[in-house]
Amino acid sequence: MNINLPFFIALRYWRAKSGDRFGRLVTNLAGFGIVLGVMALVIVLSVMNGLENMQKQNVLASLPHAIVSPIENDENAMPAFNPPDFVLKSVPINRTNVMIQSQKGINAGQLIGVQSRQDDLLLAEIDDLSQRLAKGEFNVVIGSRLAYKLNLNIGDKIRLLITENSQYTPFGRVPVQRLFTVSDIYYSNQEASEFTLFANLADVGRLLRLADDQVQGQRLFLTDPFLVTELSRTFPPEQWRISDWREQKGEFFQAVKMEKNMMGLLISLIIVVAISNIVTSLSLMVVDKQGEIAILQTQGLTKGQVMRIFITQGAIVGVIGAMIGGTLGVLASRYLGDILSLINPTGLPLPTLLSYPQVAIIVLSSIGLSLLCTLYPAYRAAKIEPAEALRYE
Repeated sequence: MNINLPFFIALRYWRAKSGDRFGRLVTNLAGFGIVLGVMALVIVLSVMNGLENMQKQNVLASLPHAIVSPIENDENAMPAFNPPDFVLKSVPINRTNVMIQSQKGINAGQLIGVQSRQDDLLLAEIDDLSQRLAKGEFNVVIGSRLAYKLNLNIGDKIRLLITENSQYTPFGRVPVQRLFTVSDIYYSNQEASEFTLFANLADVGRLLRLADDQVQGQRLFLTDPFLVTELSRTFPPEQWRISDWREQKGEFFQAVKMEKNMMGLLISLIIVVAISNIVTSLSLMVVDKQGEIAILQTQGLTKGQVMRIFITQGAIVGVIGAMIGGTLGVLASRYLGDILSLINPTGLPLPTLLSYPQVAIIVLSSIGLSLLCTLYPAYRAAKIEPAEALRYE
């Protein structure tokens, strides 16, 4: 017997126009539901990926992705600094938390020591930074939002109190403090411009009582900020102390990830409900075709081939639905901005980011679930006994 016979019988059953109309309606609804569910899941996850990527670029652009510092303070015992390949740039850093005092008010901030404007993206628009932050002059560059809050202009004096370092005086232990001159103001709408100040690397080191050739650590900028979890493989915890952007923004991105997972789970229920209709349609077809199945068995069709008939028929619905849904989802995601601009020309653009491995997982999972749902109806069809089915024929 031809080994492809179950496939041709299943294809004939699937293409047949006559028979149980209700069964065909259920089959069509199952196929349409799979198309709709897969397409919706691809679009939703692409939009969530786009939003996450946009937030990653906007929120994490001004933050150091990671700062690694040696645990040992002895220079002879310091481990070698060998960054991995995914580190885009590493610059030396001295940083400390400070209290900013001016004539108009007081504010908390973070003082970061830099050597050039390439050391931080917030300083990209400032020219001649090496002159504005000359070594030994104790100049400082502040953000526009901080300048507005404390009513500061270029040339004003501010007092920085380092709460993490202190010195003994006749009046007791007091924080280290120093007058700085505002040499420039960088303009940014980001939250970091409200508390981030930049000074010369050596000047910050002097306030922290570090040697001239010593720094606290290295500031790392990665090709992908989410690769910070891989740094522990290169920098062992027993030798290096690692602090990264998750200390400040980790909860925000954790919430975004949870929202994406919940949206994916809710949309996946559409696919599950649609695929469950395959069980109903195949069960109705088994009842409708049991006479034909019995005749085919009397002509030599084995029970395994009977199972393959209904497994193949369910697979046809699942494969076609998943492939069409995946294709429509990819097309809709790629041109979602153009579609929304036609509906609402004045609306904000919606970012999307297609992940083709993610699309492949969605399509393959839908096909796999479709095959799984065909097992029970196929098993019931294989259990049909020709004598029982044809008794009253």
